[in-house]
Amino acid sequence: MTTAPTEGPTAGPGSQPLSPRVRSLWHLLWGIGAGVVVLVALGIGLAAAFAGAAAVAAASAAIAMVAVAAAVAVPRARYRRWRWELTDEGLEVAHGVLVRVESAIPVFRVQQIDVRQGPLERAFGLVTLQITTASSGSDGLLPGIDEDRAEAVRRQLLGRAAADDGV
Repeated sequence: MTTAPTEGPTAGPGSQPLSPRVRSLWHLLWGIGAGVVVLVALGIGLAAAFAGAAAVAAASAAIAMVAVAAAVAVPRARYRRWRWELTDEGLEVAHGVLVRVESAIPVFRVQQIDVRQGPLERAFGLVTLQITTASSGSDGLLPGIDEDRAEAVRRQLLGRAAADDGV
C-alpha cells in the first residue's frame, strides 16, 4: 500500500517542514495584529453602542472575532503548507494557504545565499535564507530555519552550486 504525499509534490520522503518555532513566531505576529484590530473594533463598538448604532457595534464585535480566529488559524495553516527539500538539482520549495506556490531553484542558477535574522527571529533562534539566482524570477526565501541548521543548508546548497558547472 502506498501513501500519497500530504502536502503536494514536494512533500515526498525528503521534504522537510520549517522549524516548529516559526509557527510560534507567526502566532505572535498575527496575535499582535489581531490585538490592534480588536482594540480598534472595541473602541468603535463601544462608541457605536453608546450612540445607539447596534448594527455597527455588532459588526465591530464580528470583526474582532474574525481577527482572533485568523490569529489562531492562519499561522497553523501556513506552517502546515510550508515544505522544502534540498535535492541534487537544487532547492524545491512549496508553500501557500490560499494560493499554492511550488518552485524549484536549480543549483546552477544560485549565485548567493544570505542569512537574514531580525530581532524576533533571533529571539526564537530562527533565520531566513535569501537565495539570489542568475534569474531575477527565481530568487527565493526559506524562512523559519533553525539557526544552527541554516549554515549547513547554506553550505550544502553552495557546495552543490560550485560542483555544478552549469552545462
